[in-house]
Amino acid sequence: MLDIRLAQLDDAEAIHRILQETWGESLLFDMFADHISSPEHQVFVAVEAGEVVGFLSAFLVFSPTPRWEIDLIIVRSTIQGRGIGTSLIEEALTYGSNLGVRWAKASIRVDNYASQRAFFKAGFTTDTQVRSLFIWDPLACKSTTNVPETVHLIPVDTLMYRGLWIEGFVESELPRKEQHNVIRAARNSIFHEGRLNTGIFMPDSFKHTLAPDLLTSATDFGQYHRWEYPFK
Repeated sequence: MLDIRLAQLDDAEAIHRILQETWGESLLFDMFADHISSPEHQVFVAVEAGEVVGFLSAFLVFSPTPRWEIDLIIVRSTIQGRGIGTSLIEEALTYGSNLGVRWAKASIRVDNYASQRAFFKAGFTTDTQVRSLFIWDPLACKSTTNVPETVHLIPVDTLMYRGLWIEGFVESELPRKEQHNVIRAARNSIFHEGRLNTGIFMPDSFKHTLAPDLLTSATDFGQYHRWEYPFK
């Protein structure tokens, strides 16, 4: 009998084991504790025969348009294909529908077919546009605070890392000088705040618009599709 419920503090070790088994990553235990006690974050677990067999984490993003971001979902490989991922997503959507936002969104790797099927079954759609995730490391540098109003630097605290998302960068069609200003400001910010990295999702068709030295100084973290779900 499968049970989907909100995570509790004593689920942390099980979630940590699943992360290590699946991706070789570790759970940030303090962040997990913050997530399950914060109205802006939530973690859901799938429990079968008293054992946590999967989990999902999600959080609110307030700008540029408020949304419920489904950040991370993992179901143990030995029991995939039984609809557990879809059940976790549906539970997260039920929760998110009460938060006063219009959209739920998720970024899914283009080769993660299991997640794509689960999100599709839960009602998400995608425009299939391929976006590469470029990330930069912290760097103490002289930066400007004059970041365009159309660009948003969004601090994010997840179960695996503390980072900074850059949104509105592509849509703003920034000249290269302003591109450098934004990336410098973001890298300087994460250096002083002790965050792991900062990154943008860049549609592949727009890669040529990014300053070449910014492209070479970034790490390409793979290709993704953006998936969306409108709350009614």
